[in-house]
Amino acid sequence: MSDAQVDIEVSALGASSAVDKAAETQQLDDRHVGQTFGGGISPPYPPGKIASLQEANGTHAVAIRKKSVREVGFGFNIVPARHFREDKPDILDDESTDDEDEDEDDSEGPSESEYETVREFWYGPDKIWKIGPKGTPAATPTEVFEQARRDWHGIGWLAIEVIYGDDDTPQGLAHAPAVEIRVVKDDDASTSNPGHGSVAKAGHGYVQEEAGQKIYYGEAGDRGQGVDDEDRVYVDKFDGTIHDSIEECPNEPANEILFVPNPSPLAKYYGIPDWVAEIQTMVASQEAKRFNRQFFEFDAMPQYAVIVEGGRLTEESKQQIRDMVTRLRQNETRRVVTLEAEQIAEKGIDFEGDTSDVSIRIEPLSRQGEEDMAFTEFRRMNEHDVAKVHEIPHVLINRLESSNRANAREQIRDFTEEVIKPQQQAFAQRIYRVIHQRVLGVNDWTIEFETKTGDEQRQAEVSATRIQASDGSMYVNEAREELGLEPDEELDGVLLAELSDPSLGEVLTDEANGEPDGPDLNLPDELDI
Repeated sequence: MSDAQVDIEVSALGASSAVDKAAETQQLDDRHVGQTFGGGISPPYPPGKIASLQEANGTHAVAIRKKSVREVGFGFNIVPARHFREDKPDILDDESTDDEDEDEDDSEGPSESEYETVREFWYGPDKIWKIGPKGTPAATPTEVFEQARRDWHGIGWLAIEVIYGDDDTPQGLAHAPAVEIRVVKDDDASTSNPGHGSVAKAGHGYVQEEAGQKIYYGEAGDRGQGVDDEDRVYVDKFDGTIHDSIEECPNEPANEILFVPNPSPLAKYYGIPDWVAEIQTMVASQEAKRFNRQFFEFDAMPQYAVIVEGGRLTEESKQQIRDMVTRLRQNETRRVVTLEAEQIAEKGIDFEGDTSDVSIRIEPLSRQGEEDMAFTEFRRMNEHDVAKVHEIPHVLINRLESSNRANAREQIRDFTEEVIKPQQQAFAQRIYRVIHQRVLGVNDWTIEFETKTGDEQRQAEVSATRIQASDGSMYVNEAREELGLEPDEELDGVLLAELSDPSLGEVLTDEANGEPDGPDLNLPDELDI
């Protein structure tokens, strides 16, 4: 071999085409994202690509879904607005207070007619609720809110369409996909700023583009019942022009969009989701999963190299060795073979030149050992980081290693108080300010979202224990208060012990028979007193 020229050629064998890393992430790269839709201002991040991370990271997807459900998924109640629920300052000691005004203040309360307006809007049988375009199944207000909140957490803003009827009255709400909604750019978008270029300014309303079609929307409340006629604004559905009346619109008046961004100092017109700081963590976790998937796709065998010493294979020989490696992979008995030149020659595999000093062997390029289990810890820490940036307790993403019954409740309680409730209040206030006050013209009623802390069942058990321990000495209304029920005026001063008194027998019998004269006790059936 000392006189022979050794020519070594390195090539990938086994697969007909190389597995390219870029091809594995093509799903995210090939999507049409970050475009400036007709007349719209581009957001700081491509929303389609950001949304697709929910497909790539399960912890991220679960966190978004859990937060959305706990914020709005348990429904809501119509309640008096805050100024009716807060204690008013005591001014009755002022000697100048007029008795007539005092009586008038005492009699003031939330408007019943406004309540009927709100109730009809949220629960009316003829109202429209959609989580998709025309032709998709009917939905509920809770489903619309939940889908919108998923956009808010996953993309950075939400969009809810306010649907109007032919009579210019609101008829319901629909979820609008945030990935397609853009803030309209002002026609005169370039402002004079010598030496600093042009600055994009927001116009009025929003635009949606899909498959080359554009639809424009007004801003929620532009044409609402709470807006004076002379102040109403109508946006044309197809060209985005702004008008003072329906008749002036050259085509059709557009519906409106309630647009709620997740505020960020890095974005002026859009929001940015809180979890963007962990995008690299999600990508790294996806790469670890890709490595593991490829490892098992190749039957847990590492990549191999065919090493030729003292010669050079012909192209035909390379193909024959490819076939040999393929058969080796398919063989149930795993082994690494060493091929000598004489044996190869006997099999009809040709070499260029003298084969006397040529040897061939197949060796793995990498070895799978215990160090590869580091991916387990790596992914566990990545999962922790993603949950941390979402502020969601591990028990809600089914990571129970460090949780027990006691601290799990505490985690959920803190999560509800510090993360969920502030978002519920902010979103409910947005609904009140825009939908109730401007769209419906209602000032006295708002909505309040239900929430779950995990303590409801435990609190009910404690209340039942207290009631039973009173041995009948507790008043009925006190027991109702323990159970979270409203007091009943007809039961004022009635003790629980009196419920078994024979003198009340006729009253209880009348009530059981549905006669209106008896008091309605309204205690839960399962409470055995």
